[in-house]
Amino acid sequence: MLKTIENRILNFANELAIKRAEMVHGTLYLTLENDRDCDDVHAMIRTFYRTKIQPDGGVNMYAVGDEFAFDFVPEDREAPVFSDEDYSGREGMMPDDIDKGVWSEFAEEEILNNMPDEVDTEMQLEIEQMRGK
Repeated sequence: MLKTIENRILNFANELAIKRAEMVHGTLYLTLENDRDCDDVHAMIRTFYRTKIQPDGGVNMYAVGDEFAFDFVPEDREAPVFSDEDYSGREGMMPDDIDKGVWSEFAEEEILNNMPDEVDTEMQLEIEQMRGK
């Protein structure tokens, strides 16, 4: 990826609610202020990328430890988590402007893997109580 494009993406990412942003070999790595914002940030980065850089491109998001990685890919290789009609016309949107979110399997897996033991125990007790155990 060209350095000028990487710089444009980094500049945009730094306007979001993030702790740290880094571009490594064309992949954007972000540490977010709040991990729950990952899908909103994904939508904003995708909208920026498609409107300002590559109209027929896509963005895939992956949870990597306490960071999120964003790969910029051709449209046909993008994971099917977005409907273009849901996100059309949202150039420059910020987290407070988003009224719809898309939950990614990666974010769900990361949250479930990092769930505190007390919460997991409470959820198991509630399930057993509903079953009459």
